[in-house]
Amino acid sequence: WTFGPMGDISRDARWGRVMEGAGEDPFLGSKIATARVKGFQGNSKADLLKVNTIAACAKHFAAYGFAEAGKEYNTVDISNSTLYNIVLPPFKAANDAGVRTYMNSFNILNGVPATGNSFLQRDILKGKWKFDGFVITDWASIKEMMLHGYAKDGGEASEKAVIAGADMDM
Repeated sequence: WTFGPMGDISRDARWGRVMEGAGEDPFLGSKIATARVKGFQGNSKADLLKVNTIAACAKHFAAYGFAEAGKEYNTVDISNSTLYNIVLPPFKAANDAGVRTYMNSFNILNGVPATGNSFLQRDILKGKWKFDGFVITDWASIKEMMLHGYAKDGGEASEKAVIAGADMDM
């Protein structure tokens, strides 16, 4: 299991993780996400039984690369057009390539932390895209929900993450 590909599109060079992603073009990001998923996992779910493959994890779902002022864990305020046409295509490409896991992101998207965001994880990923693998939280992103004021304590944060679609806490 590897924590890649990173599907984040970023257009702010101040963001400290730009070197991990595929740049600012969603077409290129989609092609790279597809290639990395197939490179890690092979061309089918059955290939994961081979000794030279590992499960891929598309991260950071979603919009982490658009954090305001390029600051880690920050708010993301983007239009639906930007979300659907710029942010989501590399993640959709990873899904279409058969990625087995996703990692949600730290950021807040439209007022809701991605870790507790049912719209991202349930409606889009598991609903519209029919993703049948599992979603993990990013490092300490459950705790981040408390810092963002979205949950009062760890129990509530964990419950909100599960309700939103996270299957496993990192």
